[in-house]
Amino acid sequence: MNQSNILSYFVVFLLGLLGLRLFQLQILEHDKFQTLAKNNSSRTAITLAPRGVIYDRNDEVLATSKQSLSIVVYANKLKTQVEKDSVIEALVKLVDLPKEQIEEIINKIDPSTPLPIAVDNNISIETAIKIFENSKELPAIGVQEQAIRFFPHNEIGAHLLGYVGQISENELKEGRSRGLTMGDIVGKDGVEKVCDETLQGIKGEARVAVDRFGKSLNKSDRDQLVIRKAIKGGDLHLTIDQKLQEIAQRELGERMGAVIAMNPKNGEIYCMVSSPSYDPNIFTKPVPYDTFNELMKRKAFINRSIHAFTPGSIWKPFTALAGLEHGVVKEDEKLAVSGAIYFGGFKFGDWTNATGSMDLTEAIAWSRDTYFYQIAKRMRPEWIAELARKFGGDEKTGVEVLGEYKGIIPDPAWKEKTWGEPWYPGNTLHYAIGQSFLLVTPIQVAKMFSGFANEGYTAQPHVVKDPDKEYLTKIENVSLTNIRKVKKGLEACVDHGTGGASRFEEIKVAGKTGSAEVHGYAHTTHGWFAAYAPVEDPQIVVVVFVEGGGHGGSVAAPIARKIFEEFFELNKASQITQAPETIKPTQGEALTAQ
Repeated sequence: MNQSNILSYFVVFLLGLLGLRLFQLQILEHDKFQTLAKNNSSRTAITLAPRGVIYDRNDEVLATSKQSLSIVVYANKLKTQVEKDSVIEALVKLVDLPKEQIEEIINKIDPSTPLPIAVDNNISIETAIKIFENSKELPAIGVQEQAIRFFPHNEIGAHLLGYVGQISENELKEGRSRGLTMGDIVGKDGVEKVCDETLQGIKGEARVAVDRFGKSLNKSDRDQLVIRKAIKGGDLHLTIDQKLQEIAQRELGERMGAVIAMNPKNGEIYCMVSSPSYDPNIFTKPVPYDTFNELMKRKAFINRSIHAFTPGSIWKPFTALAGLEHGVVKEDEKLAVSGAIYFGGFKFGDWTNATGSMDLTEAIAWSRDTYFYQIAKRMRPEWIAELARKFGGDEKTGVEVLGEYKGIIPDPAWKEKTWGEPWYPGNTLHYAIGQSFLLVTPIQVAKMFSGFANEGYTAQPHVVKDPDKEYLTKIENVSLTNIRKVKKGLEACVDHGTGGASRFEEIKVAGKTGSAEVHGYAHTTHGWFAAYAPVEDPQIVVVVFVEGGGHGGSVAAPIARKIFEEFFELNKASQITQAPETIKPTQGEALTAQ
């Protein structure tokens, strides 16, 4: 065989190999390489689902989603710190965000994150144009249409509803079991957090044309090839009445405090407001440090409706009931009242120096400390604690918000454990009038007073309905006869006592005022008012707390009156039958709002 033939066979052999390779690539592995080619010009984008809508009991929208433009970063395209630093420097010149906040977002990004991470939401068209114009300096940065959370009533009810934000690393540890990933938007507080699993939707997928940096080439989200549509989260219908929320927020104003309104028959919360408040819409984008610090300075993030405070005289009905239960006082027994009593070498003062004698009903109506000191000397502190716990004290109510306090219902064992000292007789006297170590939350007080309104049944406060749950609990081993004796005092308090600022001609209200002296509020007191109406068939319990606001009868009872007016649709111009300052105190007492 000559040399030319060998060369010819070799060429044929090479052509055969090439043909086989072409057959493999074009026929056998066609699908594989088609996919690779496709992925060089497009990628799968995960699309977030809009969260479910939150409504009040009358279908008023409390929280929803709205479309906005967002600056996003594609995490897998920023793999080195040099790339991240370059993008940070470019962004600082284009957006109205502090450099530290942009650094905090971008430097924490995990390159494996499948979703684009929002750097800034709800941006203007002008800012979006700047981002497009400077796209060469901003690899992996894009502008996307995104559904962001929107709270149409701003700060009203913010502590109840909560807010949303991008999932944190700690939240992701628990959220992976629900299919959550970095970049997801989750509830951070309030109902948004507690009911996040219901409100979360199911993410979708789409094919997006991209450039060599992985940025979308589609002019809008509508140009994407949808593989799987995102499914909106489930809606929630709360028990809240937005009109009552607005009235409570307006009446509190900038004063620190809380208002609770609840149906005593089933625990449905009509109103749950804490003040000062904040606008949850600010959390749809990075919050400027000065804005956050100002809110912290105002203590705007404290949810006072579930925070524990000294109750003062709203506690006296429970002391009275404990005394009746143990037979140390009778309803018609009259005791001398005055400006103070002396016990164990210490002075225990009253809020007025007026002297006279009162029975149980009038002592509750006029909130006479010296009356309750005297029955306290006959009592053991454990009796008060035991009675209070039966009404729901010393435990969380379970309302659907985070951070609820359980309060403190003290007794000698608690003091020994906490303070390492014995319970002194004088502690019981302070305990009897709602002072001492005692702490309760406004939401707890609503539950406890429902026990009087329902004559022996407490209602569990809630804002999310569960048809399979029983919300009423019978108060065991407490005499209905004794509960009704205390109720007479609550009715008298509004009818002709310290709660007169909440009295109406149209309906009969029962309640108790309170003015709690607390360390740190040297020149004023916490103002409380707890009430229910109508007396004949209670439909609503209202608790008003004004932190450091003054006397309950003058600062808290008028707010409750506004809630009653709206709830019962009374004439807003109706006047109190007789103004509190013109009421003639019984037994020669000088009247001061308590």
